[in-house]
Amino acid sequence: MEQWRWGQEKYHHALIRHPLGTVVSDETRRRLEVGPLPRGGYGSTPLATGNGDNQTSGASFKIVVDTGDWDRAVGTNTPGQSGDPDSPHYRDLFEMWATDRFFPVFYSRTRVEKVTESRVVLEPGVPAGGGR
Repeated sequence: MEQWRWGQEKYHHALIRHPLGTVVSDETRRRLEVGPLPRGGYGSTPLATGNGDNQTSGASFKIVVDTGDWDRAVGTNTPGQSGDPDSPHYRDLFEMWATDRFFPVFYSRTRVEKVTESRVVLEPGVPAGGGR
């Protein structure tokens, strides 16, 4: 018991289970699930994580905004910005979130363009029969 600590990997941890995890192969499930990582907190603490032995609920996104200087905003999100398990951004924010660290959230065009990795342009298609 001397080595027990709140948030240890095998006891109080966060594991993000994918909704399809119970109907796919073990190999696919391992690709889709994220974690586990140690995570402190409990249902009645500032880092509320539910009342069970492992985290099953809690805030997956947090943001702190300075409305006087929007580019000073910081946030945290989990597990990542992408829903594609082959993307480097599928789980890249999980450890940062689990350890309560934040990343910058930029709002000005200059700062956003400086950190943009790619751009997706969505355009309406032409409905069947012509016209819009």
